[in-house]
Amino acid sequence: MPAVAKQKGAVKKPKQPAKGVKPSAKPAPPPPKPKLPSVALKPKKPGRPSLPLPPPPPPPPAQRDEMIAPRDVGRLLRYGEQFGPHKIDVRMLPLQLLGGSGALAVADPAAPKSWRVYDRPVPSPGQFRVMLSVARSGDKERLAAIVIHVGRPPIEKWTVAHFNGQKKPKTPDDLPRLIVTSGWIVLLDAGSGSPGAIALPPPNGIQPVEVPLTDGRRALALPCGNAELAAYWGVDSTDKPVCLVVDFEVFSQKDWKSKPT
Repeated sequence: MPAVAKQKGAVKKPKQPAKGVKPSAKPAPPPPKPKLPSVALKPKKPGRPSLPLPPPPPPPPAQRDEMIAPRDVGRLLRYGEQFGPHKIDVRMLPLQLLGGSGALAVADPAAPKSWRVYDRPVPSPGQFRVMLSVARSGDKERLAAIVIHVGRPPIEKWTVAHFNGQKKPKTPDDLPRLIVTSGWIVLLDAGSGSPGAIALPPPNGIQPVEVPLTDGRRALALPCGNAELAAYWGVDSTDKPVCLVVDFEVFSQKDWKSKPT
């Protein structure tokens, strides 16, 4: 049979892959990323200059190693407080106790060797308000305590007032006490030391006396009878002194055990 001539323009059949061979498929190209519209960024406004940090607060003062008061001294400062048949009256004095040395002292004015300095410091210079705690029973009055205000309340606790150079008491029977035999007690700024003997008139009831001294100090004298007197500090939550209270020991243990009012 004669050969058939190939026609121009005839469509070629695609080659069939060999048997058992899979055709290779090219992965589709990833879609083009959409173009985001360009946004013009606004320049940042200049901020305020940063202020320096405040300095850290000072550390709290170290707690003093003082014995806690064995009784509720605060009762002596409460107007109307009842101690058995006695009732407390409080009276502010018009005078002030001046301080410049940073310490307070106490003495029997007729006995220079009784001079004692309280070892807890007080503000200096200072003008300390003075308050009397008076025990009233009917028409009779007695001084129950003298209060020297050296700071600001509130009072967090009451501690025993110690003297310079003396050991801390271990029991309430060992409290530091001032022995008075002249019937008077004097309180004053510790200054340059003991002023020596101080002449005072006979006591006039419960009336206190302000005594000018030759060295410029002024002492506050109070009639207390013959006694052995302890003192206490009222201190705040930061251990700063609020007041000094000298207890004149006019109440019995039975009076102290009466229910506080």
